Amino acid sequence: MNPFEPVVKPQNTIVISPKYFKEEKVVLPSDARVLKEVVFVYQSVSGDIKEKRVEINKRIDFHRPIYITHSAKKFPLRELHFLNLFTMYIKDKTILIRTKDRLLRKFFLIKPFRIVLDFKRKADFLTIKKTLKNSIVKKVVVGNHKGYYRVVIYFDTKYMYKIKQISEGIKIELK
Repeated sequence: MNPFEPVVKPQNTIVISPKYFKEEKVVLPSDARVLKEVVFVYQSVSGDIKEKRVEINKRIDFHRPIYITHSAKKFPLRELHFLNLFTMYIKDKTILIRTKDRLLRKFFLIKPFRIVLDFKRKADFLTIKKTLKNSIVKKVVVGNHKGYYRVVIYFDTKYMYKIKQISEGIKIELK
């Protein structure tokens, strides 16, 4: 018997991702008079089940439904220039790095969450740091190394992401 082989073989291996939440209408019972609190139970990025309690403690009219809405925050288009190396465009949860330089490697680091991209080019410059406000990208640091330069993108939280090589350069989509 192989100790690395699972003892139980899963029957259903299809992962069903829930739909994106937009709105929910809640009708309270006729005896409701004071809304004490709202409890949100959610699954975190790590898969843990957590809860967030919001105290309300206000009078309500049970005849009027309560609506919970979730709308995506829109961030303005940001355009960042890094010498003659590349231009970075950030819009909502999409990042485009426009460059002709070849991507050598890519990886991420957790604390703080950041994506690291190495591009092939012999260049000579001092480290560049740009901090952003009102964006999912908090900071971008570009450093010079022997035969390549490194782009480190810091985010406001952990994200699932997809990196694609496109004709204009690199496209990063966050989820």
